Formats: sequence, structure tokens, C-alpha cells
Amino acid sequence: MVVNSPMRSPKDTFTLRLINTLLFTALFLIQYNAAFSVKIFNISPLLPLSLLVAIGMFCSELRGAFTGLVIGVLTDAVANTPPGFNAIVFCFLGLLAVLVTKHLFNNNIISAITLCVLCALLYFLLRWIFCYAFSLSFTENLTYIINTVIPSCVFTAIFIIPFYYLEKALYKKFY
Repeated sequence: MVVNSPMRSPKDTFTLRLINTLLFTALFLIQYNAAFSVKIFNISPLLPLSLLVAIGMFCSELRGAFTGLVIGVLTDAVANTPPGFNAIVFCFLGLLAVLVTKHLFNNNIISAITLCVLCALLYFLLRWIFCYAFSLSFTENLTYIINTVIPSCVFTAIFIIPFYYLEKALYKKFY
């Protein structure tokens, strides 16, 4: 169930947005920092996507899409993808997380994990289509999907567990 009650006060709104901004900043720095990164066997999770899905499970459609757009623009600045790709995809994924939670899934941890895997799979498959699919051979494409896309989706979904409970607590306190 998505919480649709109005915020308590502008101070609560500011506090919630400040906490989420600081979380996204920290995750963004961890994600794109060469000195410190979260990797297992050269597979890295998409940490901002995990937090975006967690936030999308509790916020409105506009806030989910806008948050995704901002994260996408920041990711476009450092990622090796076509310009605007991440902005469009993250905006769509933020909106998708809100709509799926509101109209299809229940708001619980199993739904959060499932939604995160689906969003990560969609992101990595779109990235594969626009960046790699037509420049690699069939075996290289298959190897990329099996060795990078699927493990990255699972690894990304692991991180939604703490983010889901954190956002649930934040939205209970500030909503």
C-alpha cells in the first residue's frame, strides 16, 4: 500500500528530501569512485537504482519520475552510455516503480526485491541493446548477458533490502 497522506509540515518535507539526497549522493560516489567500489568478481550493483526503487515504492508518481530523472542526469555525466540514455531510463524506472507498486504489487519486501530485479533487468537490457548488441558477436553478447547482466541484477536486488526498510521508516516518520 502506498502512503498517500499529506506531509506533516514543510520542515518534514525538507528533512525527508535532504536525507534521500544525501543517501543518493553517497551511493553515487560509491558507485562511480575508482578507489572504493562494491564489486564481487568484477560485478557491481547499480546502487542508485536500488534506492530509486525503494523510494518509488512510497512516493508519488511525479516524485518518482523526477527523482529518476535527476539520478539519470547525474549518471549520464559519468557513464559510458549515449547522452540522455540514463536520464530517460531512470525517469521511466522511477515512474514504473511507483505505478507497479500502486496498481500491481503489494508494498512488501518480496515485492521490493522482485521489482528491483525487474527494473535492473530492464535497465541492463536497454543498456545492452543501445550500447553493445550490434557491435558484438552472438557469443560475446550471450557472454555479456550471462556473466554481467544477470549477476548485476541479482546483486542490485540484494541492496534493496536495507533501502526498503530505511525508506519505509523514513516515510512513516515524515508522512
